Amino acid sequence: MVESKDVRGPGRPRSERSRRAVLTAARELLTDRGLPGLSVDDIAAHAGVSKNTIYRWWPTKAAVLMDAFTDAVADKIEAPANGDALARLRTQVRRVAQLMSEPDARRPFVALVAAAQHDPEIAAALRERFIAGRRAEASALIATAIQHGQLRGDLDPDLIIDLVYGALYYRLLVSGAPVDPLYADRLIDAFARELENGKTRSAPHPR
Repeated sequence: MVESKDVRGPGRPRSERSRRAVLTAARELLTDRGLPGLSVDDIAAHAGVSKNTIYRWWPTKAAVLMDAFTDAVADKIEAPANGDALARLRTQVRRVAQLMSEPDARRPFVALVAAAQHDPEIAAALRERFIAGRRAEASALIATAIQHGQLRGDLDPDLIIDLVYGALYYRLLVSGAPVDPLYADRLIDAFARELENGKTRSAPHPR
């Protein structure tokens, strides 16, 4: 898991209780009310802290919202720490698909992605505080699979990530087709059959 950036300005040290209150408030407001019209003043009032307190720790509203979302979901979509690289990648993709099928995670994520299309600050926060960490983890797994001879050595990890996760996001954001762990298995099976280094098996399905 990639930790969120710890942005601090001058002043007293970060209070963990206040930090958690801000993240919880941002997450609840984003889930319940959606992004349009949501302000730092709203988050501060809901958290019981001052607006200056929020800006002491986060540079923008977008950073607060993205850290709130990442804080809630990061542990749920990490790959296992041990095991076969392809099996770990499969588990990670399954976990992302499972999260996308849960309304409490899907709604705020879709709202953030939609807002990123016309808000540069949210777009930057989405890339830097959520997507970058997820891509880094998946890329490391693919590189390990290549190193261990499970995947062909000429493969581009970034392209594989685009193919697999792009399919998930297309269903989530465009087609509206179901996104679930079974679909994740079908994606991994499809690319594994084509890209495994002379093997016909796929990594076992964790349940």
